[in-house]
Amino acid sequence: MNKKIHNLSLRGIPGIFLGIFSLIFIFGIHFLLSQYATSSSGVSVLPISFFEILLFGISFLYILISYFTVTIINKRRRKKLYLKNWSFKAKKIRIIYSVILLLGGIILYFLMTNGLLKFIIPSSLILYGIGGVVSNKHTIGATAFLGFVFLTFGFLAILFPRFAFYIWGIAFGICHIIYGLIYYKISGEF
Repeated sequence: MNKKIHNLSLRGIPGIFLGIFSLIFIFGIHFLLSQYATSSSGVSVLPISFFEILLFGISFLYILISYFTVTIINKRRRKKLYLKNWSFKAKKIRIIYSVILLLGGIILYFLMTNGLLKFIIPSSLILYGIGGVVSNKHTIGATAFLGFVFLTFGFLAILFPRFAFYIWGIAFGICHIIYGLIYYKISGEF
């Protein structure tokens, strides 16, 4: 087993869980948005401000569940290896993603308030991709490669807005699952 696992590693089970959570989240958001767009469902009677708050709440819950799941799984893995709780690398990665999450929240809020909704999905993919590329020097795996994959998917979502939700699902869901499975096959660790 690799003794350099940090608390925010997406290798093995954490990556798989993050991918599954992402697929559930993206499917749920897509379902709510499509229900809201049709006037025949109960969701469509909600005022737009309440609906936006609902979407924000679901997104925030997804981020919290994903973060704590990845952290708890890696903490248990590190405990089995007799490693200290928070490594320097994990702290740096947490700072990088916290800054990107804060910056992303501001950018996504700006896009939403200015009616540029078709750029929300591409922006989230591009920001996450930047996070992967920037945090690569603090990780062991192919985080930069994963970051470039997300950047590519972000630009594809700009070029093909009709397929943005599918691209979002492939990137956050399928790519994380594949990333976790690849590292499981390579290192044999979950």
